[in-house]
Amino acid sequence: MLHTKHIPRRHPRTGGLGVLAPLLLLLAPPPAPAEQVEIAAELARLQAAYGFTVSGDEHLEDARGRAEGDDVYRRLRLLLERFDHIIVQGPDGHIAKVLIVGRTNPAAPSSTVVEVDEPDGGEGPQQIDLPTVREGNQHSVEVTLEGAAGKRLERVLLIDTGADAVVLPASLIKVLGIARERLDEREVQTANGPARARMGRLPAVWLDGQRVGDVAVAFLDDDKLAAGGLLGMSVLGRYQMTIDDEHDRLRLTRK
Repeated sequence: MLHTKHIPRRHPRTGGLGVLAPLLLLLAPPPAPAEQVEIAAELARLQAAYGFTVSGDEHLEDARGRAEGDDVYRRLRLLLERFDHIIVQGPDGHIAKVLIVGRTNPAAPSSTVVEVDEPDGGEGPQQIDLPTVREGNQHSVEVTLEGAAGKRLERVLLIDTGADAVVLPASLIKVLGIARERLDEREVQTANGPARARMGRLPAVWLDGQRVGDVAVAFLDDDKLAAGGLLGMSVLGRYQMTIDDEHDRLRLTRK
């Protein structure tokens, strides 16, 4: 990230203050810096107050972060901004779980977080070892998406621990033979704010010829994705993941 890694933010539009804007900015007092707190302690306080579960908090030892705002979701995002993390929300918007994956690579790109209601189950291969396509600090892998009636589509997806589900452009719904009426439309949180997503499940995702079955998927409007799609935690979360930067390889070992 998983927060996490986000889709790069768009530049904000200029407001309508015209030539007065620079003067107003100069006259305005500087904003007070956010309070620095011990992240583990603040997370435990929020957990007790809102009833969500936490895993991966061993990564937070001695770490300090910013505490600001009354909205619990945004407060968590700010508190965990230097960690790859996942915030799982239920259909009613309440926070069900916070998963801390590890410290964020500051040079890595940001991306979308999509909430799913529950972790995925299902079986899969014990170990997968496959090459990655690298662009800067980003790693992508070639996968095969299995849709309805056994339809298959090859796709290159960005590896993203900040996305709870496999995230695909909505234009692939028809290509994969998925009935739109079987998808659950809901509002999800992304780095650019709320967006509409169609949530469902793929029969499988194939990695180097090995089948990972029953995979949660989110379809976003094509213009909401900076990449062609994301390989998220509905696949990656079933495995211990290792990326070999030197040799450009991904190894997934079942937990």
